[in-house]
Amino acid sequence: MEKWLSETLSKCLDCVVTDKMMATILAIQDDRAFDDYFGNLLCEEDEEHRMFLQNCRRMLLSGKQPRSQNFKKKSPPIGGESASAGGAGKKQGKSVNLYGGDGKMMGDQILLKGRRICNCQAAQHKLINNCLRCGRIVCEQEGSGPCLYCTQPVYTDEEEQLMAKAAALSLADASTKGQTKAQKKQQKQKQLSEKSRKDSDKLQEALAQRDRLLEYDRNSEKRTTVIDDELDYFQENSVWLTDTERAKYEQLKSEMHEMKHGSRLKRKIKVDFAGRELPDEPPVTREYEEKVLGQLAAVTKATAASTLIGHSSMGLAPNLDVAKPPIFKASEKQATSASIHDGLERIYNRVQDKELLEMQDMRQCLSMHQPWASLLVAGLKKHEGRVWYTEHRGRLWIASTAKEPHADDIAQMEDFYRSLYNDKDLKFPTHYPTGSLLGCVHVEHCLPQEEYRDMYPQGESDSPYVLVCSRPEQLPVLLPVQGEHKIYELPLKTHNAACKTLLRARANKG
Repeated sequence: MEKWLSETLSKCLDCVVTDKMMATILAIQDDRAFDDYFGNLLCEEDEEHRMFLQNCRRMLLSGKQPRSQNFKKKSPPIGGESASAGGAGKKQGKSVNLYGGDGKMMGDQILLKGRRICNCQAAQHKLINNCLRCGRIVCEQEGSGPCLYCTQPVYTDEEEQLMAKAAALSLADASTKGQTKAQKKQQKQKQLSEKSRKDSDKLQEALAQRDRLLEYDRNSEKRTTVIDDELDYFQENSVWLTDTERAKYEQLKSEMHEMKHGSRLKRKIKVDFAGRELPDEPPVTREYEEKVLGQLAAVTKATAASTLIGHSSMGLAPNLDVAKPPIFKASEKQATSASIHDGLERIYNRVQDKELLEMQDMRQCLSMHQPWASLLVAGLKKHEGRVWYTEHRGRLWIASTAKEPHADDIAQMEDFYRSLYNDKDLKFPTHYPTGSLLGCVHVEHCLPQEEYRDMYPQGESDSPYVLVCSRPEQLPVLLPVQGEHKIYELPLKTHNAACKTLLRARANKG
């Protein structure tokens, strides 16, 4: 029996069973001592351990097998030493535990074979991990695998990473191998649809670029146009001219160039000793310009209407098939009292430039319905909304349309501006004339609605584009004018009369 116990226990524990351990096992007399000793060594869940415990219990406690007395004599019980050391009154010990009363292992660390329940809380063995279900601290003795308390899988961090990597590789292999022809066809269709969508986006971008270029060509052609004023008069390079006409054009062109850019020694200066003034006349006078235009018209009558361009072509080309602008005839007294040097710009450039537009008066006019036209010129209305954008900056003449204003509209607008400015004593125009040139304002900006709301949160206009106006000026004398759509150019003589009336009004104020 001793041999069987030693061999079987060594196989279960995977270690050598010493004589001291055999003496302690053979000294067991009851079930309690048997459970106390083998409860810390073996695990009943293991089949091999359970069979050994059953056979060992039957052999030791049933009394069927005779015990070897020789073995006891050769190896005295362990309790003798403790009895001699502790005193003769102490009882001999029956078992040897691996753990002391403080929970610490007695002697060196022992790692038994197999997975066994261990309550060291990873204090004696290496930590595996915590169970995520029951929270048990699993040490190296209990090992990786299902938790011995709740069967929840518990693994180390390294093992979890390896398992996750292996699962990802297996999933990728399975998806690659299990891909059918239908899935491949579906993936190909998806790629084709994605490609067609990208092509559609590129097409939309190309169409948008085309629309921008067409809009630029339609509305912004004047930005890149190079104007040569002499070509309005002289077209000596035209293939439709005869030799005589071409020679006459070259002669007139050279004469006008010499007069404009000739030496100052040939200039004639007029001095007014009585008035003590030295009038500065332009190199090319109005009389000389009309004379040149008359000679050009005499050269060929067939091409006169299409070649004469400028502000004096209306009077010199009576056969020109266009509508003449309305003319405001000033009295002789006004004509003689007006000074030539009134400070107004008389040369109108067709090149669009913001700073140049702000400095010059380009005869630009905007027709508006009443009562909004009079309110804008009076300075009560400062923001005018439109559905279109304009690049015009600077002076803008304001004219009223021929439509008579309604009394309800006038009352509504007056109440609106009283509440806007929070002034009940606000003064409004006494009458709202129609079909007349009322005055002018200075256009500062033409803002989109988003930028307008950022700059003026309490602004009065909700239109897509808003003209921000300042410096309103009213004409003391109303001039009849025929309005047009959007911003248009005032007739020359109407514009000259308006400028002189405005200058006279300034002089009377100052």
